[in-house]
Amino acid sequence: MKPDPGHAEAAALRDYVETVAELLRVEPAASWSEPGSPSAAYIALADRHAGRLLMLQWAADSGWCLAVEPDGAEEPSVLVRWPEPARPPAAVVARRVHQALTEAAPYGKGSIHEPDSR
Repeated sequence: MKPDPGHAEAAALRDYVETVAELLRVEPAASWSEPGSPSAAYIALADRHAGRLLMLQWAADSGWCLAVEPDGAEEPSVLVRWPEPARPPAAVVARRVHQALTEAAPYGKGSIHEPDSR
């Protein structure tokens, strides 16, 4: 029996997203990925902005963005986008997120964590 041709793509995407989560010190269980057209991913962050939790979202056609978790049916409020490259190395994503969180809370407010240096 041949393996599903999409299995390798799904596993690679899952590993990529879980690596980003790990570098941000987020449990892999707080992330998901969905291969498809376009592929998508999500990582729940413990950090807050204006009292609301933050999320990291990725789509193959638009790259990564840091956003405020939506309340109910509203759209996520995007704080910053990184469209290029659409799928940078996991360490680059972690650095960008850390930098954005540091700039948003320069005086240590919130729960900002230095990402691992992988």
